[in-house]
Amino acid sequence: MSNTEMTFTIPNRKIAALSNGHTEKPLLLMVHGWLDNSASFTKLIPLLNDFHVIAIDLPGHGKSSHRSADAHYHLLDYVHDLHCLVHAQGWTNFSIVGHSLGGIISSMYCAIFPEFVRNFVCIESAGPLTEPESTSVAQLKKAIESRIETNQKAIKHPKDIGSIVQARQRVSDLSAENAALILQRNITHDAHSDDIQWSTDKRLRTVSSLRLTQAQVENLMQGIQCPIHFVLGSNGFSKVSDLMVQRKKLFKDAKLTIVEGGHHVHMEAENLVSTIILQHCSQ
Repeated sequence: MSNTEMTFTIPNRKIAALSNGHTEKPLLLMVHGWLDNSASFTKLIPLLNDFHVIAIDLPGHGKSSHRSADAHYHLLDYVHDLHCLVHAQGWTNFSIVGHSLGGIISSMYCAIFPEFVRNFVCIESAGPLTEPESTSVAQLKKAIESRIETNQKAIKHPKDIGSIVQARQRVSDLSAENAALILQRNITHDAHSDDIQWSTDKRLRTVSSLRLTQAQVENLMQGIQCPIHFVLGSNGFSKVSDLMVQRKKLFKDAKLTIVEGGHHVHMEAENLVSTIILQHCSQ
């Protein structure tokens, strides 16, 4: 069965998603990384037929709504968006797969709403990034200045898909094939011309207003009740693997598997990663 488009309505916005349509199976939510979208899971979804897979586009990404003109993209608001969706659909006892930013969001969700989540697979993430309290002034200044700068900049729409694939490859470890899979969902095509435009919100690139402190993150990570399987790429982000070493003692029930690949290891080793997901989420 090919992936099907879905649209959900939550207060003030719509959430787009891809699904395998197996509505009779247990639910498996998938949450993508920063500047990605649900298409980053298109290689995995056909391999997960034991589940009703729903891979969402976070607000501002892919085909989901942007936040209102007076809003910004705060980490905590993504957690709120996720629970608005869960609440609106009446979902319970589901599993989550999160990659990168999606892993951070999902880890926070698992801690805050443990009664809803059965199992969690966390790919190339070990929870939220932290900064000491002493960085608050500098962080806030950078955030405000980045918002003003971004607001004043005109959006530079891409000339063609090839140019933006090459640009994404220059700042990531994505192959051309995998970059194209993601980017095709982050653009729209003009119905009357060959022009393409970004569908992603330019405000996604602004600086975070505040980071959580180490104590706050420890409290959150210790609140996760469900079993976790961490999947890190052998050539993934070093910051993530360093955090994993620091935080592994915080998790009540966690496994770690290193898989050959980079930060988007789930797109490079989809067969092995799908097996991990199937085994872990079927417990």
